[in-house]
Amino acid sequence: MKTNPELYKIFVTAAQAGSFSAGAKELYLTQSAVSQAVHKLEEQLGVSLFVRGRRGAALTQEGRLLYDHAVQALQLLEAGEQKLMRLRELDEGLLRIGAADTITKEYLLPYLSAFHQLHPNVQLQVTNRTSRQLTELLAQGRLDLAIVNLPIEDKRFVVRPIFEVHDIFVAGHQFDALDGRFLSPQELVRYPLVMLEQASNSRRYVDEYFRAHGIEPAPEIELGAHELLPSFAAIGFGIACVVAEFCTRQLDEGVVFPVQLVPPVPPRSIGACWLKDMPLSAAAAELMRLLHDAPAKN
Repeated sequence: MKTNPELYKIFVTAAQAGSFSAGAKELYLTQSAVSQAVHKLEEQLGVSLFVRGRRGAALTQEGRLLYDHAVQALQLLEAGEQKLMRLRELDEGLLRIGAADTITKEYLLPYLSAFHQLHPNVQLQVTNRTSRQLTELLAQGRLDLAIVNLPIEDKRFVVRPIFEVHDIFVAGHQFDALDGRFLSPQELVRYPLVMLEQASNSRRYVDEYFRAHGIEPAPEIELGAHELLPSFAAIGFGIACVVAEFCTRQLDEGVVFPVQLVPPVPPRSIGACWLKDMPLSAAAAELMRLLHDAPAKN
């Protein structure tokens, strides 16, 4: 559209008021300014929009045609502005989040609950996948924000660590002889291992730890869900690799115990990522604020 939308607003107001002077009062403009704006619109469109007279200004046939369309267009613009304001103020909208099952259950749920209580009119859409799958969805524009296992090395994303986690190995009572002992990586792999499947980012991170010590890990059992790992360890299937922060209940209950690994797997982080070229929506920024303001988890 080549014509300034403000000219249409002045035109519609003058038409509804019935005169340029009355329209000028509604718009807090001078009568001359309204007259000039209408004249400019007429010049740009190449038609006469009003018949001027002593009693005011009446629409021409062309003016009535334009008026009907201009009113609808201005109403649509106003509705769009109001909708944007509601989105900005989090009175409505949609927040599309991606996170792994375990991260959602063990970490994210309280923050999603807090977000929902603060902004009940914003719809939450949560997608559970592996970290690699979530970054693919993020790149496709199908997510606003992904909470993933780091590291993520991809220049397309902004990556913000949220909290630190520790990969440890735990065993059930069938391996009580290891309780209190310190094992090297070479000694540990002599025992049956239970680990996440290789598609997971956290599994790849632990594999890199073993490779740094000249070992290619070959677990006897690979699982798709972190919550199953301590259960398999507890009934004696092997020594399981778990995230310490997500295994506190089983450790506290004593159904498994930590196997001391020297040197330990270096700590890593769980973090948020989003497209670098796409600014965070108001809803995504609000969730990031909640996550950022949370007490540190170590």
